Amino acid sequence: MKLIVLACLVCVALADKSARIRNYQYGIEEDGSYNAEYETTNGISANEDGISYPGNEPETGNYVRRGSYSYEWEGVTYTVTWTADENGFHPEGDHLPDFSHTREHIGNVADHE
Repeated sequence: MKLIVLACLVCVALADKSARIRNYQYGIEEDGSYNAEYETTNGISANEDGISYPGNEPETGNYVRRGSYSYEWEGVTYTVTWTADENGFHPEGDHLPDFSHTREHIGNVADHE
């Protein structure tokens, strides 16, 4: 999980070399849940939380995660809220196409196992 947050921070630094981390917080609980957030000096912010659900066998299970990120581009602030679970990554934002109907056509992961 820390690797994902670190990768996001590296991308921010590459996009704007003068950008700096203004706020970064990360916490993990005994039950495996976590919460992370950051904000940069160039107006990018993100937050994420999730929890691990162990599977019945070793090296199995799933994380259920959700979060959002915002950034400004040419005077417009774009915000994406998302969830990620055993059925994939599901982003939503006013500037993104609506793919909610796709799940109706392809079903869930369990439908194809």
